Amino acid sequence: MIFVQPAFAQCPVCIVAVGGGLWLAKALGVDDLIASIWIGALTTATAIALADRWKLVKLPKPKISWSVIFYLFTLLYLQISGYLNNPYCKIWGVCKIWLGVTIGTVFLWLGVLLDKYLRSKNNGKVYFPYQKVVAPVVMTILASLIFYFLIC
Repeated sequence: MIFVQPAFAQCPVCIVAVGGGLWLAKALGVDDLIASIWIGALTTATAIALADRWKLVKLPKPKISWSVIFYLFTLLYLQISGYLNNPYCKIWGVCKIWLGVTIGTVFLWLGVLLDKYLRSKNNGKVYFPYQKVVAPVVMTILASLIFYFLIC
C-alpha cells in the first residue's frame, strides 16, 4: 500500500471524450440548448480537474475560481465566434447556448455537492465505486432530460 498513487476522478481522457461527443451531437442535429449544457459541464469538469494542479496562480477556493474563469472564457469564445448573437436561437428571450452553458455549470456543481453530501452521510466513504464521477454525470444527464422533454 506504500506505493499506491492517488487517483484523480476527472481524467483528461474522459474530458476529451465528452468534447468529441459534443462535436458528434452537433453533427447529428442535437438542439443547441442540450449540447451547450454539456459544454458547460465539460468546462466546469476541466476547471475542477486542473484547479489543484495549477499552483503558480494562487486563487481563493481554486475549484470555484477556475470554474468561473473557464465559464467566462467559454462565453467570451462563444461571443467572439458569433454563437451567442443568433437571433433565432433564443428561448425565453435568452440565447439557448448561454442558458445551456450556465445550466450545465450549475448542474455539474450540484453533482459535486451531491457527492460530498453522500460521503458525509456515509462517514466520508463512497456508497459505490466512481461515485465522484457518477454524481456529476447523472446530474448533467438529469438537466439534459429535463430541458429536452420540457423545452425542446
